[in-house]
Amino acid sequence: MNGDKIIRKNPLFEFYVENEHLVITNEDYVKDNCVVNLNSIVHLELIRSLSLFDKIIEVIIGFWQDSKSDVLRINFKNGFKDIVLTNCDIKKTELIIYKINRLILEQENNTKPI
Repeated sequence: MNGDKIIRKNPLFEFYVENEHLVITNEDYVKDNCVVNLNSIVHLELIRSLSLFDKIIEVIIGFWQDSKSDVLRINFKNGFKDIVLTNCDIKKTELIIYKINRLILEQENNTKPI
């Protein structure tokens, strides 16, 4: 389970849920480090960004290419926070985002009155 939360090893970048809080650790950029209560998060999303040249190649040739940097957007009830993911394992990131969004939905559905 410990390796599931690491999306980049050098420098370390990890995010995971612990005790109903989202924990983000980024040794490369310390300002990204935070612990956020899941109740304050609406959802997480991964924003893939390609350069203009990459987009032209993708449209004309149909060749899909990995983006140079992706953004993890944390949508709060009163705003959002963007964290740039450089050289991270995107497949693992997508899986973690899916699991966390599912936790948020389950938590939201269990706390709403019927």
